[in-house]
Amino acid sequence: MSGEHEAGGGIYRSRLGPVSSDAAKYVSSIKEDLWIFNEDIECTVAHDLMLMKQGYITEDQLKKIVLALKKLQDEGLSQPDLEKYEDVHELIESFVVGEVGLEVGGLVHTARSRNDQVVTAVRLKTRREILKIMRELLELEAVLLKKAGETTSLMFPFYTHLQQAQAAPLSHYFLGYFDAFLRDFNRLSDSLRRVNQNPLGSVAIVGSSLKIDRSLTAKLLGFEGILENSFDAVSSRDFALEVVSNLNILMLNLSRIMEDLIIWLSSEYGFFTLPDELAFPSSAMPNKKNPCILELTRARTGRVFSSLAQLSMICKAVPSGYVRDLQETKPPLIEAFETTKDAIRMVRIVLENLQVNHERIRSLMEPSIIALDVAERVVEEAKVPFRLAHKLVGEMVKLSAKTGRRMTSLSEEDLKEVSSRVLGRDLSSVLLSILRKADTGFLASKRVSMGAGSPESDSTMLAVRGKVLEDCFSKLRLMVQKDREARMLLEESVRRIVEGFSFSAR
Repeated sequence: MSGEHEAGGGIYRSRLGPVSSDAAKYVSSIKEDLWIFNEDIECTVAHDLMLMKQGYITEDQLKKIVLALKKLQDEGLSQPDLEKYEDVHELIESFVVGEVGLEVGGLVHTARSRNDQVVTAVRLKTRREILKIMRELLELEAVLLKKAGETTSLMFPFYTHLQQAQAAPLSHYFLGYFDAFLRDFNRLSDSLRRVNQNPLGSVAIVGSSLKIDRSLTAKLLGFEGILENSFDAVSSRDFALEVVSNLNILMLNLSRIMEDLIIWLSSEYGFFTLPDELAFPSSAMPNKKNPCILELTRARTGRVFSSLAQLSMICKAVPSGYVRDLQETKPPLIEAFETTKDAIRMVRIVLENLQVNHERIRSLMEPSIIALDVAERVVEEAKVPFRLAHKLVGEMVKLSAKTGRRMTSLSEEDLKEVSSRVLGRDLSSVLLSILRKADTGFLASKRVSMGAGSPESDSTMLAVRGKVLEDCFSKLRLMVQKDREARMLLEESVRRIVEGFSFSAR
């Protein structure tokens, strides 16, 4: 090819001559494959241990292979000319062949294809990344509960249409997002069951005629089960779509909190204050204290949505079976995990250090915020149909606005006139009794529906969710322990052959 030098033969090019350097660089996935470098070595060790137990590799040959893999892992990614490799799989196999020769190194890939090799490593890495996200989520949940516990007695304006609607304890806000993130945690936990299935041994597309043991590699790698159909195992990426979809929902929840706080941190509201160490200045205006972390979290939600869109576009029209398009599913998966982990951590730090301005919140509460609660007291105490009570209180709010007086300051004559006009009877004594007690805390305490925003209800929810959080931490510890035990099992199985073997710490 004119004007191009050749990049070399490569261990996979039995049928083909050397590839051009331009073509090699274009198809190489080595950079994103480094994300699964350790997992791919781990999967290779498990596969070759299985091959030894099945009689395809001798104990001495396995020892040489494992020592070469250990050397590569210990050296890390300092190999020269990484871009000459199509992917991390070629890098690993080439290194082993270079260390122990083709007669032994050539056994590494027996009954395996890059097709099942890559998806196994990606599933294993995805499992571990999900566990990290779940840990970050529970740390955030703990902060939300702490904030809720500190604010059960602070009445706060809740909004619809960005207009003050009803007052409830601020704890109700933090508990609401606790529940939203709990659903995110549970979605990821559910997804983990589908992620944690073993595709290894499916080979290129329809399995192998060699007597391999897929159950053994599943056990050694900590997979809960086996993706039985080999065609499905190598060609499906729905697990990645599902996980990124869940991360997208999680990021949307984070973004909504950030949007709320950006508004409430503004000078017009001033409900909260960020400490200086979490705020950023203007290059020109000395007075500015900008919530840049919150804005960037809101914006970076788009990265995860874009990752989901990118994955969807890759998967929507690929033909059945393995195709190289699937190589492009790793970058959006990596982007989604890294963005989400960072965002959860920063939102937790922001909430931990958020100062609540109690007096400012109280001073900006609109007097008419009690309207619906007053209407419900009219229904309860005067047995008035709700629609009439709604109309009555609406007229009271209108009169309050017209005269510049709080609704709770309306006179007995005012209330007699309004109730007689709207209802055809005098309810002034009942209305006066209701309005005398009509502060936001008292009215909130009268809410008895399950899950309502009241100090009593929030205290109950707080206790229940404290136990839920403990259960989630226990559940996560068990999941992490299972992953650790699988690695220990693999290490111990190899250690009987290779003295002192252990995977590099990660």
